[in-house]
Amino acid sequence: MPTEINRSSDCGQGRGALGIPEWIAIVSVVVALASVAVQQHWTRQQAKADARARQYDRTTNLLFKAIDNPDLLDSISGGSCEDQRKRRFRQIWINHTMVIFDQRHLFTRSEWACTVEDIRDFMSASEIRRQWEQFAEYYSADFRDFINREIYKECEGCSTKEPPSKPDDELQASPT
Repeated sequence: MPTEINRSSDCGQGRGALGIPEWIAIVSVVVALASVAVQQHWTRQQAKADARARQYDRTTNLLFKAIDNPDLLDSISGGSCEDQRKRRFRQIWINHTMVIFDQRHLFTRSEWACTVEDIRDFMSASEIRRQWEQFAEYYSADFRDFINREIYKECEGCSTKEPPSKPDDELQASPT
């Protein structure tokens, strides 16, 4: 009497085996996830490139401001009377350096090493160093540590091979 159904002969698909439609679905999901990951990577890369371009524009604007007004250039290198406008211009430059430091995660290792050298050249100007020493206490501890260790080399074994990491929960306001 054939009342018993043979469940083990369902076209070679035993219990736990996947059929062609299931495999197609799995492959489709994997391909979709991979494409989302690639798209996210390229979006992040574009955002970093845009941020670097904006930073370059800000630096260029500050440089042209100094070139257009020699008194402002003198305020960085010294050689003229101290006044409020010159002090503020130097402070803008130090604040700009802090912004660069805050965006350090946007740089590659080689870009960061070059940027640190530029910052070192800038911060070595006598008037800028004097300004820094006067107002350093108003900046975040990690920025002060960066300037003192990496720029002024006030430690042993300083390294500029890669950008220092920045904790996600650390958001500091810029002193103005």
